[in-house]
Amino acid sequence: MSDYTWTVRVQGAGDREAKVYARNHAFTVGQQASFDERDPRPSAVEYLLGALGGDLVSGFRAQAARQRVTVDAVELTLSGRLNNVLTHLGVVGEAGHPGFEAITGTLYVSADADEATLETVWRTTLERSPLVHTLTRCVALSLTLRVMV
Repeated sequence: MSDYTWTVRVQGAGDREAKVYARNHAFTVGQQASFDERDPRPSAVEYLLGALGGDLVSGFRAQAARQRVTVDAVELTLSGRLNNVLTHLGVVGEAGHPGFEAITGTLYVSADADEATLETVWRTTLERSPLVHTLTRCVALSLTLRVMV
């Protein structure tokens, strides 16, 4: 299993969208980065943030279960800021790059454990997250835990 490789297939599927096939699943990705609230599809940057969020919420629940912690509720908010969105738009003379500069987030959790135990679960979640380890090499990540009572 140490050399397992994940594979997806992606096809153009209309104006400014692509269809992604992963195992027996399919989903549509909209534009690279959209600024229109009414866009019919999530953008690629939103999918990246969503993938990170899914990784962390699922990972937290799995680590909590390993510690025999019952999670009553968990929610993560994430925000991402590009280095210079104008370079993505092709504005002549702009410096920088169109990639993420920073991603910040807060995991809100209510559970049957004390704050110290939940902090340990959170640290383990971050240490074992494939996406956190990938993104920390190129993006300033600031991910915090807030325990709800």
